[in-house]
Amino acid sequence: ATIGQTHHRWPPRESLCKSLAIPLAAIGGVFALWLRDMPFSISAGVGFIVLFGVAVLNGLVLINRFNSLKEEGVISIKDRIFQGSKERIRPIMLTATTDIFGFLPMAFSTSAGAEVQQPLATVVIGGMLTATLLTLVVLPVLYTFIEKRRERKEQNKIGSFNPQGLTTILIVGFMLGGTAFAPAQSAVEGRAQQSQAPVQDLIAKDSITPITLSRAVEIAKENYPVLKASQLEIERQNALTGNAYDYGSTQVFTGGEEVADGQGIYTLIGIGQQNIDLLGIGAKKRLQQQRIQLAETALDLSEIQIEREVKKAWSEAFQAKKKFVLYRELDSIYDQFAQSVELNYEVEAISRLEYAAARNQALQINNKFQQAETDYFIALQKLNLWLTPDAMYGVSDELGASEISILESNNTLNDHPELSLSRKRIDEAQASYDAARANLLPQFNLQGGLQRVNGDSGFYTYQAGISIPLFSGPVRSRAKAAKLDAQIAETNAAFKQRELQSQFIQAQQNYARWRDTWFFYKTEALPLAIDQRKGALLAYKEGALDYAAFTQIIRDAIQTEMDALDALDKYLEALFDLQYFQN
Repeated sequence: ATIGQTHHRWPPRESLCKSLAIPLAAIGGVFALWLRDMPFSISAGVGFIVLFGVAVLNGLVLINRFNSLKEEGVISIKDRIFQGSKERIRPIMLTATTDIFGFLPMAFSTSAGAEVQQPLATVVIGGMLTATLLTLVVLPVLYTFIEKRRERKEQNKIGSFNPQGLTTILIVGFMLGGTAFAPAQSAVEGRAQQSQAPVQDLIAKDSITPITLSRAVEIAKENYPVLKASQLEIERQNALTGNAYDYGSTQVFTGGEEVADGQGIYTLIGIGQQNIDLLGIGAKKRLQQQRIQLAETALDLSEIQIEREVKKAWSEAFQAKKKFVLYRELDSIYDQFAQSVELNYEVEAISRLEYAAARNQALQINNKFQQAETDYFIALQKLNLWLTPDAMYGVSDELGASEISILESNNTLNDHPELSLSRKRIDEAQASYDAARANLLPQFNLQGGLQRVNGDSGFYTYQAGISIPLFSGPVRSRAKAAKLDAQIAETNAAFKQRELQSQFIQAQQNYARWRDTWFFYKTEALPLAIDQRKGALLAYKEGALDYAAFTQIIRDAIQTEMDALDALDKYLEALFDLQYFQN
């Protein structure tokens, strides 16, 4: 039969086990009839039929556990036999003891109908004694022989077993134990080995170092390129402070005036300084100081923005890890559930439909478990984009109380870097306007030199003047534009304050909402869901729940835990937004 992507086919040797159970399980029954000197009758034949079914069932229970342990990774045959026998001896002995003591009154009955009851009970009691003994003693020996032979053939690449040799071994096993080999494999265990091993290896690498939320923020602030660029911008603006001191350009010249026949005025060497901007130094200094403060405020804003983004990236990885751990636990539960369902199906305690539905549920959980692995690794990659490139960090298992605390202070939005940045832009725009107006002020010119007049040396010349941009259209246009920039900055700052105030109120309301929701799940719903999930499997194994009830309980528990994780995610997001406004 095919369920999902898992193929489960009963090998031909199980049919052979069942077909040979009738003559081979009769050994103990025949011996018991001979011992009590009873002839074979119809009632004895009915007893043999009962004996065959119980004997085959005991063998199936034991061998099935050996095979499931093999699928779980228990390589040693000896370990499989000891562990499997230890786990299955109780159901086998309970079955045999129940049958034996249940038929004892019939075996020694002397009331009416005793001639019918005694042969039937005698066959079952005698057969169960020998079948149980040989099931627990001889069957593991034969299992060891067959498994070792298979391993040798696989290692030597000879091929599969000789069907005739296998048939002989099975016949001997039935003659000794009145039971059967059952190579049925656990479907969930088989497909679990096909999970995404590369993702598991990446997640389980020793190089991944768990990191707390606060430490992740510290590393991001130390190494993130945007912050380094903002710090360099501050240094750049500091380096531009010298622009405020504009002493113009220096000229070195020589020349002559009224020169004729070696006579005239010769300037041997002259030095001049043109466009000395003394009156604009103050305005330009204020402009540069505003730009430095603007860069510093932008750095503060970048820091809290990056802090919020790193917190959210860490929270996303934290949620992904929680879901990964949850689905890993669920996959383990459904793994055990699938084994119980398969055993019930083998003994025909459940229908084919219930078996298929249970297998389908187990496969779906395993698929979600694999998806959770991938999502967790992707979330780690996103987190590590904010951290150092030479290391791989993971998230810690729990969130510290100090890392999720709200800042209890009287900080208002007036101190928030976003508003400070808006105000700094107003100041910077006003300083730009003042500097543009300063360009309309006069600039000074100085000049001096040594002269020779009509061949006589010792003369000198000097000039002093001012430059006034009376008809400087570009300078006046830049001043008007700077004034408009200041007005635009004021308008944007007013809108930013209203916008930030609205966002702050929303963040407070959103935080209060998700805080209460998360605390409800944390203190009430989540503990009950965990107990519900853990107790469902035990109740199903003990027969207190059927398949439908077990599935419904698990679904409800999973939904509650998923809702709790979503509530935690929303709570942390609202918390980080509120912390952003309180910085």
